[in-house]
Amino acid sequence: MVDFSKRLSVSKKPKKTNPIDIYKELDRKSEAGPLRPTQEKVLEEWYNNRINQKDLIIKLHTGEGKTLIGLLILLSKLNSNEGPAIYVCPNKYLLQQVCLEAVKFGIPICTIDSNKEIPDEWYSGKRILIVYAHQMFNGKSKFGIGSRCEDIGCIILDDSHTCIDIIRDAFTVTIERENKDTPESANLYFKLLSLFEDDLRQQREGTFIDIKEGNNFENLIPVPYWAWNNKLSEVTRILQSFSINKFMLFTWPLIKDMLANCQAFVSTNQIEISPYTIPIHQFGSFHNAKNRILMSATTQDDSFFIKGLNFSPEAVKNPVINTTKLWSGEKMMLIPSLIDSAFDRKTIISDIMGNVSNAFGVVALIPGQYKATEYNNCGCIISTTNTIFSDIRSLKDKDFTKNYVFKNRYDGIDLPDESCRILVIDSLPYFDRVYDRYEEICRPNSDIINKKVAQKIEQGLGRSVRSVKDYSCILLIGSDLVKFIKSSKTRDYFSLQTQKQIDLGREIAEWAKEDFYEGCDKSKALRKLINQCLKRDEDWKNLYEETMDSIEAEDKISDMYDIFSEEKKADNFFYEGDVDNAIKTTQKIIDKYTTNNNFDKGWYLQTIARYKYSVNRAEADKLQKLAFQSNFELLKPQEAITYTKVSNINANRIKNICGWITNFKDYEDMLLDFNSILDNLSFGISAEKFENAMFQLGKLLGYYSERPDKMIRKGPDNLWYLGNNKYIIFECKSEVDTKRSTIHKYEVGQMNSHCGWFEHEYSDAPVIRVMIIPTKNVSSDADFTHDVKIMRSHSLTQLKQNVKCLFNELKTYDIHTLNNETLHNLLYQYKLNETDFMIYTEDPVKDTVK
Repeated sequence: MVDFSKRLSVSKKPKKTNPIDIYKELDRKSEAGPLRPTQEKVLEEWYNNRINQKDLIIKLHTGEGKTLIGLLILLSKLNSNEGPAIYVCPNKYLLQQVCLEAVKFGIPICTIDSNKEIPDEWYSGKRILIVYAHQMFNGKSKFGIGSRCEDIGCIILDDSHTCIDIIRDAFTVTIERENKDTPESANLYFKLLSLFEDDLRQQREGTFIDIKEGNNFENLIPVPYWAWNNKLSEVTRILQSFSINKFMLFTWPLIKDMLANCQAFVSTNQIEISPYTIPIHQFGSFHNAKNRILMSATTQDDSFFIKGLNFSPEAVKNPVINTTKLWSGEKMMLIPSLIDSAFDRKTIISDIMGNVSNAFGVVALIPGQYKATEYNNCGCIISTTNTIFSDIRSLKDKDFTKNYVFKNRYDGIDLPDESCRILVIDSLPYFDRVYDRYEEICRPNSDIINKKVAQKIEQGLGRSVRSVKDYSCILLIGSDLVKFIKSSKTRDYFSLQTQKQIDLGREIAEWAKEDFYEGCDKSKALRKLINQCLKRDEDWKNLYEETMDSIEAEDKISDMYDIFSEEKKADNFFYEGDVDNAIKTTQKIIDKYTTNNNFDKGWYLQTIARYKYSVNRAEADKLQKLAFQSNFELLKPQEAITYTKVSNINANRIKNICGWITNFKDYEDMLLDFNSILDNLSFGISAEKFENAMFQLGKLLGYYSERPDKMIRKGPDNLWYLGNNKYIIFECKSEVDTKRSTIHKYEVGQMNSHCGWFEHEYSDAPVIRVMIIPTKNVSSDADFTHDVKIMRSHSLTQLKQNVKCLFNELKTYDIHTLNNETLHNLLYQYKLNETDFMIYTEDPVKDTVK
């Protein structure tokens, strides 16, 4: 081999460290052109002003070349002898993409080999190591755990918000009730269910029975922190005995010594155990790296990095960003239901997803399997965990013979150009983790929850537009999603460019109404509108560009930066054993940020009660009682809760209805809430959403409405006070299979128990007892102890239809000046008086044994 270095006429040239200069000398493939202006600008800012900053966020629009920017920064660090350097991708699929990019640009990289060993070239600083997140963040990581870890010079997390979720998963034990691949998981599930049975029954007896019977997939109960603490030794022993099993193998090493700082949730399908806050210091290679750089999309809120990755608020508030371009890509965002009421969810699924284009991909994003039925009926392919990457490959290979549906995949998939020209986003995103679902229930009006939801939506919006020149038509369907998108209360949770796209979509809806005259083919008219985007109508393109160019940057700092910072401080104090400062820090959050939000106030009071429990159990229970009084969704305290009987409440229905209506600024705003309530009154909807919708229905019909089971963990799901000492109680079974033939014995028992509760509290007050369930046939081994009526699907539909007709009539009125006579006549006309209610029910029938 010839040693060419000996033939050089000059001494060996030093390695370049400026990433722009490095790029010029790379052995790039011919397809790799010069750096884009945006890339140069970001690299210049980093090299000249941020090169030594330990924590840094780089925010770029999709398609602006962030992968190359990251690789060049890492190569600069290697050339400065500040390695080793790592580029972390969210998954294997994106790892392959990054590797292909690196080869195209001539950047020296390596990956963990087939023997799962880290290459020597990485240790020596000769190559950048490309890994996917799970390779680095797990309890058996090759990079080590805690203080015994590999030293890293610079690490970059690509798609950092997704990486946070993966890191959180690394600390989470998920114990499934049924899994054919891990049958031991079911054994552990029932051991823990038995261990905490009394504690869970005390919290929510009806829900616990449902969970034990395997009903209602969305049911969940948190294990009270006091029960977890009191039984910690037993929990540790049980978990230890299962620690070598696959479902715990990579998590147990991380949490085995910190179970005292963990929380547990029991649902019908699984038990989830995770720390209250991510102990990112366990991954020492990341935590202690000399430079940590996060890649983030411009639409994402980076305040979540404060708690998730222990970044300072200062680092989060000051990212590297290209301020010359505030938007990227073209999205025609349509809300069909605003164009015409005929475009409900089922119609759009049938018209759009039921027709194959053959020229481009048509894709839908849905929250979960429970929304998949209509798509199955349309012949769509419902992608699964096992098929998702092959399905994406089919779309990219231009196989458009079928339309595809992805469940709860709002990030981590790229569908550029023809692979997806029409994207349907169906309903609000669904949180996978049980903890996230619990927080969503407990903090429905919280900025933090609303921001998480908005972030998921924006991640979904970005699946089909993957570059500056890419374009797509995006249809938003489902009343809950439309309400969230359109409501003035939640609009500001979106990025500026998404807000502008939504505003344009609403304007399009108004303009389009002119084409939707009486008797026209509405489906064809909608297709014509969509084609103005897909067939590149010049006027549409110019309007879109003009609209998006009008975005003005805002210098708006969210309170969430400070809230997350204080939460992190409090958790760290408690972790270190400083209970007093943990409590003081959390009290600061309550005093400053929860003045007008009892849900959040209760949430933080419960946190203080948990802290206090470690030093003073009596005081902790008093605090927990205060928390529960502020927010009935939280843990029921050990001290008994007293129920206050409903009586002498304002029974003037007309006045109550007017009060509900006038909360809204106009009819259209009211309609958003109204449609969401009616949509959630459907079989197949989660129990929580259905019961809350019944609560809201009672209020909008002018009755006093409450949820005793939620308030005191006893009694029926819903109670309406009709006035004149008359009542209706409801037991709701919205998640029961609609094909089920009988009402089960335990369900009859629940109803009997709630009837008994009502008798105890209200003596012989007149009451209508209603079970909402798809069947009226009572199991042969069960008997109701009281006169119970059944509301089945057709009756529920009729009730909803009559309510809808009443509110449709209000369209022609000024809702702020409605008179009593108008409402009185409408209630009579649509059979919505208390004397009419029995027409929506029927008597149960005893099933006979064959």
